Amino acid sequence: MEIKGPGQTGGMMDLPAAVGLPKFRKCNSAQRWASVRPNIRLTVLNLALLFGLMSASLIWLPFSTVAIQSALCLDLAVAMAPLLFLWVVFGALRYQLGRVPLRHGGVLSDFAARVQAWIMTLVGAALLSFALLLYTYLATATSRPLMDGYLASMDSMLGFNWVGYTAWLNSHPLITSAISAAYASLKIQLLVLPAVLALMRRTDRLQEFTAYFGLSGTLTCLVMTFVPAAGAFDFFHPSSEILTSFSPGASTRRLDQLHALRELKPFAIVHPEGLVTFPSFHSTLAVMFAYSVRGIRYIAFPALVLNVLMILATPPEGSHYLVDILAGVVIAAISIRVVGWIARPSAAPKPSRRQRIGAR
Repeated sequence: MEIKGPGQTGGMMDLPAAVGLPKFRKCNSAQRWASVRPNIRLTVLNLALLFGLMSASLIWLPFSTVAIQSALCLDLAVAMAPLLFLWVVFGALRYQLGRVPLRHGGVLSDFAARVQAWIMTLVGAALLSFALLLYTYLATATSRPLMDGYLASMDSMLGFNWVGYTAWLNSHPLITSAISAAYASLKIQLLVLPAVLALMRRTDRLQEFTAYFGLSGTLTCLVMTFVPAAGAFDFFHPSSEILTSFSPGASTRRLDQLHALRELKPFAIVHPEGLVTFPSFHSTLAVMFAYSVRGIRYIAFPALVLNVLMILATPPEGSHYLVDILAGVVIAAISIRVVGWIARPSAAPKPSRRQRIGAR
């Protein structure tokens, strides 16, 4: 009997030693439970984060000026439907391969299991993204004073000049093009990196990936609730000429919605934008992406370089202060530490005296 990873309900699939989950063969029920507990723990964590975010948002929603358009829910359903359909198709394929022996049936079943694991990671990320998005809109619709002055003061204490940094980058179009492309790679990385982990049978990393995303997003939402800010561009009011080399809408794409929400008038979410200033969720995800593929040959170093460039682009592209980025990195580190602690395999229980005697 072989151990099954998350989303793997059938088919013969030997996981490599790198996954860190021992085979069930020759172990008692207590040892078997200890070997799968990390996956169960992460599943519970992911479900708890999703349930907590959605519950908080749905309780808050009737008392807010924010409204959810049916089109937004439809967009989520349209994105989820093909993923769930493919998951069922590959599950049916694995079931049939388990019943009908084929020459390469094991290989096909193995591949189908990896695709299913990738799909479930995307489904989890999509649901968490929806919950995080809704919460950030609710938290932005507030009359609490903006805290940009404090954030700018902390940048000044650290010796960081947002306007000077952005202007310098704008005067070097080649550098600007590279870091702007890296900044725009976030959605692509959300698709590709889980696929890489799935194809390499790193089912442990896949669950960690979803947990990093959910926990860091939840922590980001909690912090931004108490630190409302509009961003560096809105605070310093520089000439728009310092953004001509960046992507359209750099530093400004969210401002209309942010200020409309703060007027506390009825607001329907139609074209969602990222509204979080402090901490920088882009910086958090950059650290998470690089860490998720650590140690994987040919992937780890390019991912590290790409995400360092993403962080460098965060101030001008996302209108972030330096302290936003530092806070985002701290949240990533906390999330990695907590998820690692939760996922750490438990030590197998010591055999009882009766079991030791029986073993003799």
